[in-house]
Amino acid sequence: MSVLKLKLDQDALVEDFFEDAWLAGIISQAKDYQLIWQLNKQLGFDFRVNNSLEINLAKNRRSFFFTVYEHQELTKSAGHYFYNNHCKAEFLLPELKHVDYLWLIKGNYYQQPDVKALIEQCRKAELVQMASLLDLRDIRNRINLIF
Repeated sequence: MSVLKLKLDQDALVEDFFEDAWLAGIISQAKDYQLIWQLNKQLGFDFRVNNSLEINLAKNRRSFFFTVYEHQELTKSAGHYFYNNHCKAEFLLPELKHVDYLWLIKGNYYQQPDVKALIEQCRKAELVQMASLLDLRDIRNRINLIF
């Protein structure tokens, strides 16, 4: 009797997840909750921790948990996700070690000029040292962002 093995097509999963998505990198020395409070005020958003989206990575028999904040814009069918990129000297996206936080915007409402305007608003927050749009195609470990 032969055993049927099914294999998950990770490339297709990644492509589907990041369709109509934008990613920004943010540098800030602030704690996540301090930065989120300021961004909520600056952008008029309501980012909140979503424990069900927390990302767990296992490396060298240790577990690392990366907090994810979420804000939904129901009228625009857009979701905003704010990730910590660091946890105990490990990185969610190791190729972006200089980036402290990641902001993923999902949904087809936002186009590049809109995203650039949001990032410009983000830069105005006192605790933000730098914020810039990233090219998702250049990120090797983007599967780590999938919740």
